[in-house]
Amino acid sequence: MKKIAKLSLVAAIAVSGLTSANATALEEAIKGVDISGTAVYRYDDRSNVGYDAGNSYKLAVNLKSSINDDLAFNVRTIVGDATDMVSLKTDTADGNANITVSHVNFAYTGLANTTVIAGKQAVPSPFAVQADAAGDEDTGAGITALTTVGPVTVAATYLNQTNLGVVSTGQDIAGLGLMGNAGPVALDAWYLQTMETSSAADDAASLYTLGAKAKVEMVDLTARYSAVDASATGVDTESIWKVGAKAKLGIVTGSLDYGQSNDSDSYSTLVGGVHGDADADVNLQAWALNLNKNDAQLIKASLGVDVLSNVNLSATYADLSVDSAANADASEYYGQLTYKMGKNFMTYARLGQVDYDDSSKDTDSRGRLHVQYTF
Repeated sequence: MKKIAKLSLVAAIAVSGLTSANATALEEAIKGVDISGTAVYRYDDRSNVGYDAGNSYKLAVNLKSSINDDLAFNVRTIVGDATDMVSLKTDTADGNANITVSHVNFAYTGLANTTVIAGKQAVPSPFAVQADAAGDEDTGAGITALTTVGPVTVAATYLNQTNLGVVSTGQDIAGLGLMGNAGPVALDAWYLQTMETSSAADDAASLYTLGAKAKVEMVDLTARYSAVDASATGVDTESIWKVGAKAKLGIVTGSLDYGQSNDSDSYSTLVGGVHGDADADVNLQAWALNLNKNDAQLIKASLGVDVLSNVNLSATYADLSVDSAANADASEYYGQLTYKMGKNFMTYARLGQVDYDDSSKDTDSRGRLHVQYTF
């Protein structure tokens, strides 16, 4: 994180409510304040009928102010569409983004090996997206505690309000997580319990996920199993599992991922469920295709080469098979050229195509330009 001395980058947001009329007062006000964040611009275009090319933006700014040695105040402000990117189609007039304060909390570290976060914050666990430079994020209000006991970190949370689309948004969520290492393997296990939204509702659910990561020689291995068990009568348990391997040999990098979701009658009943945000760690995503389906299988293979130390050229192929819906199968392939100008600035250009088994859908040719600055 960098000091707020780089104020000119986000002055309108970072110092809103402060006055610069008194330079001494401003200098005092920003002592002990750290700032970090991301700024992203995208241009997307697709050949699909009815899709208009568009520009997308998202600016996220994190401020951390140390109140004393044990207590810090944290704020995350997003310029976009709530916690997502704001998209402006090129066939419409230019518009402006909204400003959202997505995190407002206090972090207390006065207890041995323990941090307690109280207030509006990211929803913990792999079912949620804590922060995303370009995509949507999951937030809630409540309290989260993390404590380290030997090689294990224990996380406990209770949120009385969330935007997480698991069964019903807005539900209370109680959770417990364990994270630690068993030899060369990093493990995590999470249990979340959502509450009924009203006395008449029957929409509570139990969520489970277990993940593992390991590095064997030059190969990174990952695996995760996740499930949602709804309390509603006649609703099956939803589950999803995935495995992956990634290796780098010299200038060449290759990866292979496979995932599968179960055949469950609950997909049409639950709002999201285990198939929620495609960006969450419980899911598996390529570009246009992801495992956000009932009774589906997705395989994704990528191969990349470092043309220069800061330039990478890659190709990805993904194939989706959905047994629960006719003509829902699809495949895609895309190439990407990535250029990293420095450690805090990167851009990529991506071109691809999606082929659908559904004869009523045309082939979707698509392109994207992505520019990202991290500060």
